[in-house]
Amino acid sequence: MQNDFQVAGQASQELALQQNRVLRNTYMLLGLSMVPTVIGALVGIQMQFSFLAGSPFIAFMLFLGVAWGFMWGIEKNKNSGLGVALLLGFTFFMGLMLSRLIGSVLGLSNGASLIMVAFGGTGAIFLG
Repeated sequence: MQNDFQVAGQASQELALQQNRVLRNTYMLLGLSMVPTVIGALVGIQMQFSFLAGSPFIAFMLFLGVAWGFMWGIEKNKNSGLGVALLLGFTFFMGLMLSRLIGSVLGLSNGASLIMVAFGGTGAIFLG
């Protein structure tokens, strides 16, 4: 017969295993979401993507509409595969939006090294 301490210990161990599983899955999804972000940035740089550069206000409003649309869709489908697909689409879109900034930094004399230091630092912090 088990005493109260053994039952509490088993429940605590089950809770810790469940928390570790959730944390592991969260970090795996975060790592996976970096792939479409990088692809989106590469596509934007190669296509010299300029999102309505002539009209910054309209571009900003359109950006907010698309970003909020993705966020709404992700929230509504968070417990299904469609939610994951929407998340990956959202990160691709954000990479596409970052492409102008990355292109500008790449135009600097030490731009590639700045980007690599930022990428390496982010990866080291994430890994740590």
